[in-house]
Amino acid sequence: MRLVLTTICIVFITTMTFAQKRDITGAERSLAIDIGNKAIEKIQNQEYREAFPLLKQTIQLDSTLRKPYLYLYTIASKCEEYRDSSLCLLYKANSLFQEDDEICYYIGEIYRMKGELNKAFLEYSKAINYSKKNGEELYLVPHYYFNRASISLEKKRLSSAAVDYTYAIKLKPGYTAAYVNRGICWFQMGRKEDACTDWKSGMDLGSDYAKECWEKNCVEKK
Repeated sequence: MRLVLTTICIVFITTMTFAQKRDITGAERSLAIDIGNKAIEKIQNQEYREAFPLLKQTIQLDSTLRKPYLYLYTIASKCEEYRDSSLCLLYKANSLFQEDDEICYYIGEIYRMKGELNKAFLEYSKAINYSKKNGEELYLVPHYYFNRASISLEKKRLSSAAVDYTYAIKLKPGYTAAYVNRGICWFQMGRKEDACTDWKSGMDLGSDYAKECWEKNCVEKK
């Protein structure tokens, strides 16, 4: 059975938070914000290769702005050649914005794209731990658990995967992909009834793959 993956949407920056690590002049900050917003416009227009140097310039002008770092993930997801550079900049952000669960999550996402699943798992775990302190209201938090669970499932750590999928569903009750993948966990653990229950939930939420799993494994053959 194939795993179900999720896609994260990004939102245009309206404000930029910052952590003060050095004195930045008002002119420097204004210029950095202007360049950063130009980068975001490029991203919105899918001009990712043009956006990266603008984001990098923004960070060089004022490394204390937080939002430009977050948009590095979007570029890394679209342009493989910028993944290593984005990781370097995100690790810089990690040192500035300590215990920032969102930054850890994006580092984990880039490692996942690179196929470095152990490192991705570690970063998702950090993101989960920090979210316990920072609050779980952020819309991304269910994905911390989902993506860590999906690595566990791929590595056949089925019980751990099921626990994380369950918590993702607790945070986001309509999380279709989590129902589908938790159903795969139950099925591989020999818990067919639980698997069919989850696939039925996924099917009710509109998942074609949940329906495929249900019809293949749960419907009595005549």
